[in-house]
Amino acid sequence: MQRLLLVAGLVVISLVFTSQAIAATTVPVSMTLTEALMAGSPGQQPCPDIALNFNCGIGEVTPFGHATEEIAFGTACGGTCDFRRIDVADGSLFMEETPGNFSCPGVCGSQGRGAPFSLTLTDVIVGGTGIFEGATGSLTGTVLIAGFHAQIKLSGTITLTP
Repeated sequence: MQRLLLVAGLVVISLVFTSQAIAATTVPVSMTLTEALMAGSPGQQPCPDIALNFNCGIGEVTPFGHATEEIAFGTACGGTCDFRRIDVADGSLFMEETPGNFSCPGVCGSQGRGAPFSLTLTDVIVGGTGIFEGATGSLTGTVLIAGFHAQIKLSGTITLTP
C-alpha cells in the first residue's frame, strides 16, 4: 500500500512539473523598425516592390535581436487592415496592423511632399514560425513619416507557447 501511495505521489509531482514546463511564457517586446520609402535609399535592404501597397525595412526587436520586416497594406482583416511580417534569427512573426489617429503638423502636403506625418498603430499577432509558432499577443505604437523614411516603434507583449 505504501508503494502504491509513493508511486501515485511521484506521478502527481511529475505531472505538476510537466505542466509547468509546457506553460506559455509572456515576454515584453519592443521594436524599432525603419523603412525606406524610396528605392535605393542608403542602408536599406532590397525590397521586392517599394510602393504604395508594400514596404520593407530593418531594425531591432528586443529581446529577439536584429530583424527584417515587410508590410503589405490593405491585405489583412478582409482588406481593412495591413499585414506585417517580422523575421528574426529564431522565427517569423505575423501581425495584422490597424493604423489610426493620423496627425500632420504644420504644412503637411502643402508642398507636394505629404510629410511629415504620424499615425498610431495597433498590431495583433495572428501567427508565426519557429519560436513564434502558436504565439499570441498585441502591440501598440506609432509610425512617423519624414522625408523618404518611416520609423515604426511598437511595444507590447507576446505569449510564446512551447
